[in-house]
Amino acid sequence: MFTYLKFLYQPFYLKLLAVALVIFSARLWLIHNFGSSIPFWDQWDMQASGLFLPWLDGTLKWDDLFAAHNEHRVFVTRLLSLSLLILNEIQWNPLLEMIVNALLSTTIAIILIAVLKNKLEPTIQNWLLLSIILLWSLPYGWESILGGSHHFPYYLMILFSVISAWGLLLHDNFSWKWWLGAICALAAYFNLASGFFMSVVIIILKLYLIAIDKGNRRSHLPTLLIGALITMIAVMLLVKVPGHAVLKAHSVTDFLLTFGKSLAWPWVTYPWLSLILYLPFLALVLRIVWLRRYPSPAEIFVLALGGWVTLQAASMGYARGAGGSSPTSRYMDILAFGVVVNLFAFYFITQPWYNLTCWIKPAFHVFACFWQVLVVIGLGGLTVVGSWPAIQQKQFQGMEQLKNTREFIRTGQISALQKPFLHIPYPDPNRLAYLLANPKLRRILPHTLTVPSLLQSEQQNSSFIADGFYPTTGKYQNEITLGSYNSLGDHAIGRFESTSLQYQHSFLEIPVAGYLGEKDLTLQLVVEGQANPIIVTPPRLAKESWISCYVRTPNRPFKLVAIDNNPNSWFAFAMPRSLGWLSFISIQILEQARTLLILSLFLLGMIFCLPISITQLSRD
Repeated sequence: MFTYLKFLYQPFYLKLLAVALVIFSARLWLIHNFGSSIPFWDQWDMQASGLFLPWLDGTLKWDDLFAAHNEHRVFVTRLLSLSLLILNEIQWNPLLEMIVNALLSTTIAIILIAVLKNKLEPTIQNWLLLSIILLWSLPYGWESILGGSHHFPYYLMILFSVISAWGLLLHDNFSWKWWLGAICALAAYFNLASGFFMSVVIIILKLYLIAIDKGNRRSHLPTLLIGALITMIAVMLLVKVPGHAVLKAHSVTDFLLTFGKSLAWPWVTYPWLSLILYLPFLALVLRIVWLRRYPSPAEIFVLALGGWVTLQAASMGYARGAGGSSPTSRYMDILAFGVVVNLFAFYFITQPWYNLTCWIKPAFHVFACFWQVLVVIGLGGLTVVGSWPAIQQKQFQGMEQLKNTREFIRTGQISALQKPFLHIPYPDPNRLAYLLANPKLRRILPHTLTVPSLLQSEQQNSSFIADGFYPTTGKYQNEITLGSYNSLGDHAIGRFESTSLQYQHSFLEIPVAGYLGEKDLTLQLVVEGQANPIIVTPPRLAKESWISCYVRTPNRPFKLVAIDNNPNSWFAFAMPRSLGWLSFISIQILEQARTLLILSLFLLGMIFCLPISITQLSRD
């Protein structure tokens, strides 16, 4: 026990914890403030029609999980999406998927730090940690951060690629870590078509090692063969999408422009800067080859990452290089690895064993300072100028998409979906209407798309009337609600008791307005066979606005009872809607994102700025 505590309280692992919290909470903050709970574009095809409906119908086959989606075979993504649906009590929740993406991204950062930490000197650990925080916390990859399951493939591909390089290149043949690397190398392809690029890089590295390591050539063959096998499988299963030919580079110039812009990240509009930003990595590769040096484990890992990023940039230049376009936000989490690679290339190439001459080494240090300033300025510009306006636009579009989709569900009128481009969550209104009309899909939609029917009262006359709220309050999402503000105004008193109710999920959301929480104003669930009712309490007085209350769903039939015995006040409530338990947890986590971010930054500052002295916890 004490040994474990000693390990946990080592300064490096406290820093690692702080780094993980900062990255995760920064992404949660962005999701909370700008994310939308409505499924978007590819999710309607990849998940709704291609996965969830066949599973609900009992017609889903294993072949369907491996089927192509555009150019990709998203097997692992489909498994993860279906698992989240099942775990969330058969309720679809894009915000939950965004949180999972944030976890995946944070995991990638921690694995990257852990691998490099064990291979590098302690003197550069802080440099590594701060670089990862900067690269992983800024929202330049907003499209993936604010995307749901259709961005699982990017994070999963990156995660599996990093683990495959670690397992296959840094561990003995046929050890469990080596086998884990082999499995991840294959899994990387079954997320994105470019996922086999790490296997290609592993082949190249092993061929180089076979050429220079004459005494141990046979030891490199198993990894070489695994890389070749996975590459061959991937090439055989590649999918061509005729409709995407228009997106490809139409000339060598187009390819080189997009390739250069990708490697010039974060300066993605200046392809010529790629020559400066990738100069350290190029110099490292050429120096190792020239010296016929056997790279250290850390160098091998960084070389693998550098080759992988370069191939990813080349694929962007080929497959999405029409007109020499710049890489979009969804690719930038991949391209950010180039900064890490080149940072460590600076470190490696200045080590004594590379025998840099006395005049080159100082010049290289000056160039390193210039390079880092260039990257930081580029990151600032990419975030503030390139990403922030798009994030704000995404927020507005998400609100419009939610409103218009809910309106179609409420009215059934196709005109609700015949809106400007990106004001609905799918490019074809008729196709979207067809999917939303499916009753099985309706039952699993996010709770924010639920338009519940008006509750029926067991009383013939109730003082709670339709839309009984103070006039300035306004409707809740254009729904009919019940409230105690009627022709008598605040002076109205009375009671509403619903017929018996049952819901399928673990939690209920009940939006309320007015002054529920004050004396003699009560909203409660009266459960069959239970002596005491469940009191619904808002987090604060809603006044002339709407806020949501959450309560655990009773496991037996219940009635919703509203009581207004206060002649000087009123309250109103919207009809309950049910949430899966993971949806409820997601809401709670996102609401605490700002607090978590502030605390994690404070913890990070304390650990880095104050000396940490850990006393001996026990004596051996």
